[in-house]
Amino acid sequence: MTSTIISNTPPFGALTNEAVARLYEANDLVTRLTTAVATAASGYSGVAGTEYEGNSTNFGVVASGTPGENGAAYAYAVNVLGGAWTTFWASAKASIEQLDNGVTLP
Repeated sequence: MTSTIISNTPPFGALTNEAVARLYEANDLVTRLTTAVATAASGYSGVAGTEYEGNSTNFGVVASGTPGENGAAYAYAVNVLGGAWTTFWASAKASIEQLDNGVTLP
């Protein structure tokens, strides 16, 4: 793929590099979050959604009066976010790579 060369000099080049770096960081965070939610649910045999609630998890979702209610809502929101991000990343990745000056491309 041909790269779009943008000078690294401020302000435009530096802003572009920062934006590209943050997009890669966001992709990493969303991927890690959806993987963590799937891992937490894997093999869980309790009430659906309760694996995300309480102080014993990394998610810190506060339980409601109905066990699992908030955890299920949390998992749903993360899955919707993950799906939307996957769609965005698949369509935008080529353009993002083209703007990457080699500063952030893994």
